[in-house]
Amino acid sequence: METRWLYVTSENFAKLRQAAKETCIIPMGCVEKHGLHLPLGTDILEASRASYLASQKETVCVFPDFTFGDYSLGAPIEPEGNVPAGVITLDMETEMLLLEKLCAQIARNGFKKIMVVNGHGGNVTWLQAFARKLYNKKRDYVFATYSLSSSESVYDVADVLREKGRGAFPYLTREDEDVVLDFCDKKKEIGHACMGETAMIFATAPEAVHLERLGIESGLSQHKADYLKEASVRIANDGWDINYPNAFHGHDPVGCNERIGKAAMEVVTDRLAHAVKVFKEDDNVLGWLSDLQKGW
Repeated sequence: METRWLYVTSENFAKLRQAAKETCIIPMGCVEKHGLHLPLGTDILEASRASYLASQKETVCVFPDFTFGDYSLGAPIEPEGNVPAGVITLDMETEMLLLEKLCAQIARNGFKKIMVVNGHGGNVTWLQAFARKLYNKKRDYVFATYSLSSSESVYDVADVLREKGRGAFPYLTREDEDVVLDFCDKKKEIGHACMGETAMIFATAPEAVHLERLGIESGLSQHKADYLKEASVRIANDGWDINYPNAFHGHDPVGCNERIGKAAMEVVTDRLAHAVKVFKEDDNVLGWLSDLQKGW
């Protein structure tokens, strides 16, 4: 059935809400540089596509994308500074206010469970603060977050191949399997615009992947901020921006393609669909909310 809020008619909206058991998910991402080979919208493109595909496996209402996430603007946009061109960010106060207003509207439409499907690591901190903020507010809905495992997806594909054997993904060629297993057997790095995210964009918007741009900028750490973390001193983003100035973390995703992307998306959406099912079927969370708010 149609699960996307924007695509369903008002007449059929109640049917979707009922089929979703009053559960709604919000794809969330960011607009930021992802190396030289992936698009600015990588995070929200992944979250949006995975959310929709998961909703076809486990019925849930998919709210319109929350596109603009948190990104630290520490300097002017290039060439004057070191912030890449095309970056769009909102301050955390604005993001929290917007998300709270949207959740109130979702709840007004009858959804009692709301879960953000987050595709951007930089959103994690403020989402945790947002959840804590809601904890002390009177409301009639439960809020949760889920972190999309895009970066790890290629390792997940390798795990399936090792467990079930070659052929577990019938559309992968022998060469595709070799690419995945070789990358993972060598424990190559993943993190941002990496093999996993490249696979996910191949599954979402293959025309936006530019592997010919690999090798121009490094995706490996410069280790400039490591000494702080080793001393348990934490700065913003744990110094990620310092260690990875190219907005790229990982070994080059050489050999990645649409078939590998299809496998990556399959394991990611299976996991998300399972999380949706657990959240949707659970009665405890609403009971805990009611207990918390007794006497307020």
